[in-house]
Amino acid sequence: MFVKSGLPKHVKHFSYRFAARTGYAAVSLILLTLAAAAFVVTRPPEIPFEKHALDLGSSESAAIADLNGDGKLDIVSGENWYEAPHWKKHHFRDILFTNNYIDDLSTVPLDISGDGRVDLVTVSWFGKKIAWWQNPGSVEGKWSEHIIDSGYPIEFELLVDLDNDGKADEILPEFGDLKAPLAWYERDGHGGVAKHVVSPRSYGHGIGAGDVNGDGRNDILTPNGWLEAPRDPRSGSWEFHPDWQLGDLGFMYTTDVNSDGRPDIISSMAHGYGVFWLEHKAGNTWEKHMIDDSWSQPHAVTMVDFRRTGNIGLLTGKRFMAHNGKDPGAREPLGVYWYERMLDPASHDVQWVKHVIDYGGRTGGGLQIPVADLDRDGDLDFVVAGKSGLFLFENKTK
Repeated sequence: MFVKSGLPKHVKHFSYRFAARTGYAAVSLILLTLAAAAFVVTRPPEIPFEKHALDLGSSESAAIADLNGDGKLDIVSGENWYEAPHWKKHHFRDILFTNNYIDDLSTVPLDISGDGRVDLVTVSWFGKKIAWWQNPGSVEGKWSEHIIDSGYPIEFELLVDLDNDGKADEILPEFGDLKAPLAWYERDGHGGVAKHVVSPRSYGHGIGAGDVNGDGRNDILTPNGWLEAPRDPRSGSWEFHPDWQLGDLGFMYTTDVNSDGRPDIISSMAHGYGVFWLEHKAGNTWEKHMIDDSWSQPHAVTMVDFRRTGNIGLLTGKRFMAHNGKDPGAREPLGVYWYERMLDPASHDVQWVKHVIDYGGRTGGGLQIPVADLDRDGDLDFVVAGKSGLFLFENKTK
């Protein structure tokens, strides 16, 4: 008895005649071959975005948080925050401007004081400090700065889960001096911040966190290897593994890119050409796979699944004049891109679909690309900032 296959009528008639002469085994092989030949992988459709210019002034960072407690997500960039839903601009702090940089190279939202209001943690290169800014609780109130640590330049930071409680609320900065002790920071529960040193030195341009060895604990990623998390990440000894040397990177992430059961790494060449993934192969070796090296300065990369199907996607863009035009390709056109994974689950082969969200204007990727449903319509929007301005990309899927 044949199972209805859904093949074209002439194929089914052929299979019935062929079965009488060759038997069911051969027929099964033919049917599988024909079905495979009929399957075509098509390119996934584009996602529509509408770009809104919020501020054409210079900045470096961007963050999303509800600063005034009205239930709507606001935007922070440099010295200003922009109140939802009409993005009214509020100047709330003064930041050093030098050498064409607003010296706020990353800002992340976190309630440090424990009063239920979102504070902001900022890192600076020229000021050589990490500090948190206390939310006054009123729209026009004065924000106060509190120094967390100082003495070394810091290029960027991100919120990660290093105590393995399922919440990304620990601060992991990227120190710009190899002599700086590598450390992470967390709220101390008393309105302050506790520092945890994991190494007496740093390991280059790039930082991230994720479970590299599959033991359920998040490790720290650097461009020149990874630090294995101990059972107690606050007081235990972190072991360094020099498994790779990758150059000057941006953010680093772990995820199983090719679905082979081993965690791989995704990152970008922050001041050169290339978005790539690092395959974790059998025998604990690593192989680099380039996703796209046709444009330069992909300093910020955010992992995002715009379709919300569980697939892997990378949102990034070209940073405008990261080193005042001294990087390779610095004067080439700006762009914002989303790379969507296409995975063959049988062979574990991976392809990446490049979606050009914006190209050739004044919009690039900056140092942070936060993603959230800003207009609360059920799809994901994002924000980019940089020396060329602050822009909101509204997802028009819904």
